[in-house]
Order: sequence, then C-alpha cells, then structure tokens
Amino acid sequence: MSSLPAASDAGRELIERLAPHRERLADLAITHDREASFPFASFELLREIGWFSAPIPREYGGAECSLTDLVAAQTALAKIDMALAFSCGMHLMSVGSERSNRNWPDRLRERIFRSVVEDGALCNQVATEPDLGSPQGGGRPQTALTPDGPGRWRINGRKSFTTLAPALTWFLTYCAVEDGSGTLARVAVHRDSPGLRIEETWDVVGLRSTGSHDVWYDNVAVTDDEFLVRQDPSQAGQRHGDFAWFALLVAAASLGVAEAARDYTVEFARHRRPTGAPGPIGSIPTVRAQVGEIDLRLMSARALLDETAAAWDRLDNEQRYKLGPRVAAAKLHAGDSAVDVVDRCMRLVGGVSLHRSQPLERYYRDVRGPLHNPPITPRGLELIAADALDPLPDLDS
Repeated sequence: MSSLPAASDAGRELIERLAPHRERLADLAITHDREASFPFASFELLREIGWFSAPIPREYGGAECSLTDLVAAQTALAKIDMALAFSCGMHLMSVGSERSNRNWPDRLRERIFRSVVEDGALCNQVATEPDLGSPQGGGRPQTALTPDGPGRWRINGRKSFTTLAPALTWFLTYCAVEDGSGTLARVAVHRDSPGLRIEETWDVVGLRSTGSHDVWYDNVAVTDDEFLVRQDPSQAGQRHGDFAWFALLVAAASLGVAEAARDYTVEFARHRRPTGAPGPIGSIPTVRAQVGEIDLRLMSARALLDETAAAWDRLDNEQRYKLGPRVAAAKLHAGDSAVDVVDRCMRLVGGVSLHRSQPLERYYRDVRGPLHNPPITPRGLELIAADALDPLPDLDS
C-alpha cells in the first residue's frame, strides 16, 4: 500500500529523501532487533536527511512540517523499521507539541530548537516511573526537585521507559517541586549533567532497539533557567497539543508496520504455489477474502488517522481540544487494526511466518508495543464516551 499523502512540499521532500536509504535501514533493523542494541547508524542517517528538525519552525531553521506531513513520514519509516519510527516519534512529539503550544520560555525554546537544527540534538519527555506508571493515570512523581540555594535546584529520582535514552541530548524531566508549593514541573536536563545515569534495563519482546532504559538522577543540578513549565497538579495533565502529536505519531508507527506485514503477505500469496496446486495461494477464495479483510481494516484506520491529523492542522490551537475524542479514536483504531492485520498475515502465511529469517515474526512482536502507550484502551474509550454521554441528565430533579 502507498504511504499517506503529505500535506506540504516539505513533507513530500522528507519522504523522498528517505527512499534511497530503505535497504540500509531495513538491514540495520534486523541486526538491532536481534541484538536489542541501539541503532546509532540509523539515527545518524535520519539526522543527515533532516528528519529530526522537520517539525521545528522556520524561524529556528527547521522545515516546519505539519502533523499531517509527519504522520505520513512516520508511516513510511515504520514500514521499514517500526522500532526506529516509534523512537523518532517521541522526539518529533516533544518538539512538535512545543511548536504548537509555546509553553516553554522563549530563550530555552530557542536553545533547544537550535540544538536540534544545528547539532541534531534529540529530545524526549521523561515522565514514567516504576511505581507511578504513566502520569496520565494521576499521582505525584517521586522524582523530586529540591531547592539548593537561590535559583538552584537538585533532582533525585528514577525514570523508566525512557525511549531514546542512549542518544538523547535533552531529558525533559517531569518532577515534583518539593519547596512547599506542591507544584509539578518539567525541566530540561542535558545529557552531560553530572549525576545523570542510564541503566540499561530494556530487554523486552518487541521494539527491542528503542533504547527505552531507566534513567537515574543523583543530585543533578539545574537552575531556574532550565524550567520548561511549572504548574499546579490540577493542571498537570497532557495538553491537547501534546496529546495529538503523541497519539497520532504512535498510530502512524502502528499502521506502518501493519502495512509492511500486508505487503509481505500479498507478495507471498501471489507467488506461493504448493506442490501439486493448480496455482498460487492468492487464487484461493478464502485467501482472497482474508486479503480483502486486511485491506479493509487498513483503509479504514488510515482514513481516520489521515483526516484527524488534517483536521488538527486546520484548527487553531484554541479549537484543537474539540478533537480529543477523534484523536483517541484514531490511536485506538490504528493500534487495534494493526494488531489484527499482523495476526491475520501470520495465519495466512502459515508456519513460515514463525521463522526469524522472515520479517513477520518481528512485526508481530513490535506491533503490540503501542497498545501500552496513552491513551490506553480504557482511557481512550472513556474520553470518547464522555463526549457522547456527558453531562448525564439528573433524573431525580
């Protein structure tokens, strides 16, 4: 299946620059999945073609690609290497949502954005903790930011699921401000900060090359100048701008690997001809029906994802919150459809699909990862239901 259409010339050019490197990236994907190692060479290649600066505004030297552009680009990348696309999405989400929300102090935004454009720096939101889980579930982080003199602070704590940890320049760290105010904060911690340590804990069934290790903070020093945001706990949830960039880019990675599985399976069905069979298995009615079901699910999920991203790009930032239920639906539908599609492909191809020499077994493992990214199914469905049902009528009045 062809990639989603990019909305702008810049988006189309980004996808075109990826094309000559497909074979090299595909080979690296196999190696790093087997070794559960981080694909530094893949990231260097993407850095050279401008992948990481794509969402950065033109005023800072970036391409200012739209969310629609990057959904298309990330889908194309995930067809080559889902783990790579998933990892890149965390960076693209971090800078893309800030382009929309403009929450950070101007000087710090310029410093981080310039480092992405000029030095190829990578950023990610570092929020999840072993006991807290995702901040989307509520609760106060145990990672603590304590005063250390006027304008100075120290961070102590541990974060988990820190995707891109081996290559991050900026750890955008979610902390509890322990100065009696009860507030929460995100601070920009540079990877060279003394006391910041990565513990290589990432040993999982799928998305094995994302480098999503634990990060420890041992008296890491920051100043007031490194505060990205500081807010009351009642306002600490993910803003709608962050939500859309995160959810839709995760959805793009899911659909990309499902499309790769579909393409492999279609080629298999077109050419696989068992001994004594009158033709390839693609001529068998039940196989043809399964391929039709696969394409039906992919077309449906892609249409919702594409239209949601385009709608988000059309609206101004004050109106985008209205798309919350649709964003949740796009992410859930993409993730569930992708899992279903890859499972159908495994069944259609048969025992060959279990061989590690073939890509389907990797697709089968990788596609399950985004099911655990927000919004997870119960919260996403509640958001959709709340839009339909709330406020409920007071039947006793």
